[in-house]
Amino acid sequence: MPSADVFDHISVVLVETVQPGNIGSAARAMSNMGLSRLRLVRPRGVLSSECLKMAGKAVDIVTGAAVFDSLQEALEDQNIVIATTSSRDRAAKQRLYSPREVAPLVLEYTATQKVALVFGSEKRGLTDDHLALCQYLVTIPAHPGHPVLNLAQAVMVLAYEIYNGQEFDLSPRDVLASQQMRDEMFEHLEKTLLRIGFLSSSNPGHIMNSIRRFLGKAELMPRDIQIIRGILTQMEWFAEEGHKLEAEKVRKP
Repeated sequence: MPSADVFDHISVVLVETVQPGNIGSAARAMSNMGLSRLRLVRPRGVLSSECLKMAGKAVDIVTGAAVFDSLQEALEDQNIVIATTSSRDRAAKQRLYSPREVAPLVLEYTATQKVALVFGSEKRGLTDDHLALCQYLVTIPAHPGHPVLNLAQAVMVLAYEIYNGQEFDLSPRDVLASQQMRDEMFEHLEKTLLRIGFLSSSNPGHIMNSIRRFLGKAELMPRDIQIIRGILTQMEWFAEEGHKLEAEKVRKP
């Protein structure tokens, strides 16, 4: 079994949960599988009697949960973000992992990285904007006649596979860039690509979501982010000042 220290690096993030009892049930599932870090994005009825009742002996996970106004804010200090989705349509754009396939990745990363497991609301799951913030997508195989799991069930399935994953003998790895650093890089990238005319100002998100998907999967370290942003800064400078250099060359004999 993985060590307890590994679990300290894993956070479960529930986004816009509607039923308070599902928060309690998810906390109980976490506790069964050794997880204790819960983050809630715009939840309803966190400390309601129903929530606390369903949590059972995992009440401390609920009362100790951090609450955020947005998923982006909840992920700022995370290095690896894994989202759950029931939509098979996304397979055409991005690889979908099963819980069993992604568990070794989680265990590998948690040796040195902070990993967030993100679950959407009961009514509509995670939106495309939410999924764009995540590097890996997980879908839980289920009978096609009733493919959508209850929130707490989904948490349990993924947590179970992680808990029962194999041990890894890994060399120390450099800490990856945080989600906040990646978001700032993507904002800088979008601004620069708009400035040089690569993106359409009427719909920049169409291409930016694709860029987020393939760059988001890269194991970028803080220095990598600095280099990319340095390149973007130089591109911005050249877009503003480059024509002056060309004009100067023409004037010189």
